[in-house]
Amino acid sequence: MNNLFIISILIGLCIGLSNAFHMLGQSKVVLSNQLEHNKLLKVHCRSGDDDLGEQIVKLGEEYEFTFGDNIWGTTRFSCQMDQGPNFRHHQDFVAYETSWSKALEATCQWIAREDGIYFSQDGNPPTKKYEWNGPHILKN
Repeated sequence: MNNLFIISILIGLCIGLSNAFHMLGQSKVVLSNQLEHNKLLKVHCRSGDDDLGEQIVKLGEEYEFTFGDNIWGTTRFSCQMDQGPNFRHHQDFVAYETSWSKALEATCQWIAREDGIYFSQDGNPPTKKYEWNGPHILKN
């Protein structure tokens, strides 16, 4: 009986610490459609725990989601972007990883343009990271 009580307390502490960590800050991923010719952008993001489903982002619009990093520092979201209208051009990439930021709050913006996918973190100027249908990451 004592072991069950101790295990219950430990689980409660882990849940409490995890919830407290989420309250300290929220990170955000923003996916922007800056394609030409009124093309649609299809995005599908997921982590080890969550599948956010497919979203259609119209030209000039954004899709964003916020989350708190888990207490173990292993939060990672991957996304796939598909360029419309036939969605023939696509790219899979890691959209967020805890190790990218020392801050409790981070904003990662991914911008779909005709020549590739650009990345900006915390308001810094965007840099091209991916080609459509190309290698997984460009060398800088």
